[in-house]
Amino acid sequence: MPTVPNITLSWDLFVLLFFAVVIIYSILLGRNKIVGLLVNFYISLAVVLAAGETIYGWVANLGFVSARLAVTPFSVSVITLFVLTTILSIKSEIAGLDSGGTISKMQAGIYGFLAAGLVLSTAFHFMSDASRIALDSNFVNIVAGYFVIWVIAPIILMIATSFIKKI
Repeated sequence: MPTVPNITLSWDLFVLLFFAVVIIYSILLGRNKIVGLLVNFYISLAVVLAAGETIYGWVANLGFVSARLAVTPFSVSVITLFVLTTILSIKSEIAGLDSGGTISKMQAGIYGFLAAGLVLSTAFHFMSDASRIALDSNFVNIVAGYFVIWVIAPIILMIATSFIKKI
């Protein structure tokens, strides 16, 4: 009887699976939709970076929330980022229809890769250094270490692809 190798769940595996899922999802969504999601994420990130401490103060002072849940700056930042991005994505009309061509699908995959890096690096950015180190993950350290690159790269790609004839 063949033996099954021991598979241990780790943060490295989580990071790799997250990248794979987001890339596949991005290809299915199409370039324009993923660019719209990225723009909405940037808007949400700006709100959290500008008003995160204020939002944390409000949530921490809500007795019914802080009595039941551990309210930390990290959890409030990540949840606010997720909720704002979701609301903006549902309500905004930033993304248009995609051409569905091969170039479009390749660009969607690249945007997906960059979006996964942006989302993960942002979450890791809001973590304390001690919490991030406690994860004991090479991939977490790599993704977190390039936060500025993950933030800038999708913008550079958006500008660069705007010069390419839409196919």
